Order: sequence, then C-alpha cells, then structure tokens
Amino acid sequence: MVELAKKRLEENTKRNLRYLRLVFNDFFVLALIFLFGGFMYWYAQNLPKIPANLWFYKPLLAIVFTISLVPGELVTLLRKADLQFLFVKDSEMAAYLKKMKSYSLVLPFIILTLVIGIAFPFAGIKLRIQLGEYSIIAILLYLLKAVYLQLEYLSLSFQYHYSKVLFYLISFLGIYASLLDFSASVALLIALIGFSIYIFKQKLGSFDWSKAYEKERMRQNRVFIFYSMFTDVAEKAVVIKRRKYLDFLLNFQKTKSANQFLLQRNLLRNPDYISLLVRMTAFAVLLSLVITDTNMLLILSALVTFLTAYQLLPIKKLYQRHIMYHVMPIKKDNTREVKSVVTWALLLQVIVIAIVWIIIFKIKVIALLNAAILLLFMLLITNLYLPIKLKKKR
Repeated sequence: MVELAKKRLEENTKRNLRYLRLVFNDFFVLALIFLFGGFMYWYAQNLPKIPANLWFYKPLLAIVFTISLVPGELVTLLRKADLQFLFVKDSEMAAYLKKMKSYSLVLPFIILTLVIGIAFPFAGIKLRIQLGEYSIIAILLYLLKAVYLQLEYLSLSFQYHYSKVLFYLISFLGIYASLLDFSASVALLIALIGFSIYIFKQKLGSFDWSKAYEKERMRQNRVFIFYSMFTDVAEKAVVIKRRKYLDFLLNFQKTKSANQFLLQRNLLRNPDYISLLVRMTAFAVLLSLVITDTNMLLILSALVTFLTAYQLLPIKKLYQRHIMYHVMPIKKDNTREVKSVVTWALLLQVIVIAIVWIIIFKIKVIALLNAAILLLFMLLITNLYLPIKLKKKR
C-alpha cells in the first residue's frame, strides 16, 4: 500500500504540474506580479499612516488567521475501483494514508507561512506584539492545521466524526485569546500540544470506503474547477444546474429564438461559462481597485473584454453533439444567436465595470467617458470581430 501511495502521488504531482504550467502562463504570472507588487507597495505606504491599537484589529487578525486555516484538505487519491479491488486491504489503509497526510500538509503550510509573514509587520507595529509572542501564535496555527488534517483522517472511519464549523469557531476563539494575552497563548499552546499527542495516537478504525471516496471525488472536482478557469480539464465532471437567482436575466428580452434561449440558459447554468464570465469580470474589478492611472485601466479593461469574448466563442458548438438538438424543428445555423448572446454577456460585464468606476473615480465625468469608450469598444468587437471568427468556426 505504501508503494501504491507513492505511485499515485507521483501521478498526481505530474498531472498538477501539467495544469499549473497552463494556469501560470506569462499573462497570469505578470498579472500576479503586478497585483502582489501593488498590494505590497500599498501595504508599505499605508501601514505607518494607520492608527495603532484600534479595538477591531485583533478580532480582524484572528479572522484572517482562521480563514488561512481553511485551504488544504486531506488528499487520499482514492478511485472508484478501489471500493471493490482494495476493499480487502482495509487494515493496511493506515500505512497508505500516512503518506497522504504528509503530502496534504505542504500546500496549507505554504499558505500559512505567507499569511503569517505578511501579517507580521502589522502585528508588530500596530498591535505591539513581540517576535516571541508572534512565534507562539504561528506555531499554534501550524498545529491547528495539522490537528484538522488528523481529524479528517480519523473521520474516514465509522467510529469518528467531527464538525468543521465547531473546529473553526474554536480555532478563532483560541487565536483571538492568544492575541489578547501572552499567557493565554502559552496556555493554549501547551493544551494544543497535549491534544495533538492524544489525537495523533488514535488509530484508524473500520475504514468507510464510500465516504472516503466521495470526499476525494469532491476535493478533486474543486481542484479541477480551479484549473478549468484557465484551460480545458478532461477529468472535470461538468454539473449543469439551475441558478434561480439568475433567472431574471433570461426575462429581459421577451422575444427570442429557440437557439438564443438555449445558449443564454446554458451560459448561466454551465459552470465553465458562468465561471469564466464571473472570473474575468472580477479580474477587471480588481484591476480597477489597484490601478490608479485611468488610461492604463481603460486599456486593460478593454483587453479583459476582448479576452472574455474570445473565450466565449466555443459556445457556438455547444449543442453540435446533442442528437435531440438536430431533430428539433429549429434553424441549425446559430451564428446570429451566438453573436447576440456573447454581446449580452459582454454588456453585463461592461455595466458592472462601469458601476465600479463610477463608485471609485473621484471625477465622475472621466468614469462616464471611459465607460462610454469601453462600451463602444465592446460594440466594435461584437459587430466586427465576432462575425469574422464565427464564420471561420462553421
């Protein structure tokens, strides 16, 4: 089982590296460098200006630390076939999962290290927390994450159960108490070390294969959803579901063709397309909050709009493989409807960006002028660029 764990971890690492090369492409890395650099510059410039020791600093920092505990779950890499072929290896699962627990700690510890490092200047300057006190809080965070993964590990058996909400609530209260008083942090560290020794001595009971597989399937699907924001993921199971809160967007245009209705509905219900639209819009909003040069912001927002239109083009062939679509008495050439739906999606994006600009720009005339230019650029894309690309996709 140990050899099987090593083999699956190697395969998983290779697959993740393959997708990560596509995720962290030149454009995305450049955007991350700009965003992180902009944030750190703002952080360094504004930290001395922030008043010290306000009442909400410590609970706010406790919330940030608690949120930093959330990323990272127990990786088991179980497959559906394991429920039949490895069922007899129930007693050997502890050795298999030991390798998985070590692997599962890597990403959470990296995230915790980043958060702890970024928060240290704020904690030291504004909360007057000494390095020794902060080090104890950091150790507490690492121990809490290790305990959480051990609880996840034990919960894969029939004997043990735990509550995520209760764990994070207790973690928040413990972190907050540690920030309030140094002696409380020392006492909590001693108590947590004692609890860790106890919890890590517990042995895995009767292995619940169905629960373990279902947890791993959901975890992998969340990872694939993240990758699918940047590239096509063959392993991801696409779940089409109705989003009632978006139904009102379908009712704006009363008269529409069957093709247009199908495409609009799929755009709102298919996680690939709705996440693409939301992601690109959120990225444009984030740029609006970070970049102060209005001309540069307009250029980058126009680029985001163009990239959104380009990535929505595959919607044209969405129903080509559906047999029932071809027997329906509707026109099969949906070029006009695709253009209409992409225009509708881009218009929603431009409206959101324009609202953000009107809120954050001090000079409202510039915000309105830039919004009008962006709208004009969007219309040029939909009326000049889209028809050419759609003809090529026939």
